[in-house]
Amino acid sequence: MGGVGLGGLRDVLEQAHLAVVGRWTRSLLTSIGVGLGVAATVATLQVTATASAAISDKFDAVRATSVTLRWKDGAPRPPASVLAAVTRLNGVIAAGLLCGASRDEHRATMLAPQHSTSLSRRVNLVAAQASALSAMGTRLLTGRMFDEGHGERADPVAVVDSVTARDLGIHHAGQLIYVDGVPVSVLGVYAAPAGEVRLTGAVVVPYQRCAEERGLGWAFGPPDAVVRTALGAADQVAAEGRLAVSPADPAAVVALVPPDLRTFRKGVEADTRALFLGLALVSLAISALGVSNTMMVAVLERRAEIGLRRAIGGSRRGVALQFLVESGFLGLAGGILGTVVAVDVTVAVALWREWLVVLEPQVLLAAPVLGLLIGTVAGVMPAWKASRVGPAEALRS
Repeated sequence: MGGVGLGGLRDVLEQAHLAVVGRWTRSLLTSIGVGLGVAATVATLQVTATASAAISDKFDAVRATSVTLRWKDGAPRPPASVLAAVTRLNGVIAAGLLCGASRDEHRATMLAPQHSTSLSRRVNLVAAQASALSAMGTRLLTGRMFDEGHGERADPVAVVDSVTARDLGIHHAGQLIYVDGVPVSVLGVYAAPAGEVRLTGAVVVPYQRCAEERGLGWAFGPPDAVVRTALGAADQVAAEGRLAVSPADPAAVVALVPPDLRTFRKGVEADTRALFLGLALVSLAISALGVSNTMMVAVLERRAEIGLRRAIGGSRRGVALQFLVESGFLGLAGGILGTVVAVDVTVAVALWREWLVVLEPQVLLAAPVLGLLIGTVAGVMPAWKASRVGPAEALRS
């Protein structure tokens, strides 16, 4: 079996080019098959990179920007002024005290107790400072918040969540509702932040109702101090906050900081990328089988041509190399096509989601090479089959 010199290599490349161009329909379909596999792989990597960059700001926005200072059971209820020292800490944006009701079942209605209570609604009863609602991210929709004066005078006032306002039929501030039969004047309606179950469907009264247990038949659990911090300041505020609110006995207060979501984010990104990359690799395997099948069919169709080439002095190595080059051409064309499609898909998804487009140059440069590699590997078996065709095949045909 002779070697392939420089002239022979030029002849191999020319013959491979003519074979690909001469059967352009089949070559195009095969390249498209490879292109789809490459496009799926590259698009998976690029869309994941774009999505990761887009959501990183959202993860950072919720990463450790809140601290909860919780008094242990049995500790005396702190006065409303206890957080004055906390608000002076570096990184603190807002802070306030909040108590949840000690029992779950509270009913509210706009009808006086002597009338039917069939229209009453179950509500969450909360006692809080207005600054606590601000720290938790509530948004006032109508009316006003109560102030410290309302609490000190024990005024029967409250603000209600938009869900409660809708259920009870509250349309404007100043309307009277009855909570467990106690008349309360609604000062305003707020929108609870997403995911905050304590404030959703709630009636919020001034914190002094919790601190001083002023009658009315309402009982509240231990208070929490809700602190909103600047990004990255939560851990420091948590460490200093316990001492600020209870300098004599810091152990009586527990500081709770939400877990850092960066590790969670990386885990989600890695799992998502692995899932879609696995599907993309399946597409690549199918593409390789398609190229291999196409080249096997080409070998069967061109047995006479191969035999004639062998009869006039062509070597087995030259025949095998020609088929390897043909399949490599198809793979390279598919890789280039797949790269273009992947970039278009990535840009389209980014524009649809209003994300910043992130393209990784090393991935885009490697994609055509990946297509070439797929085509070449897929052509190994057909090339070996072609090299086994003897000169006698030309005489049989």
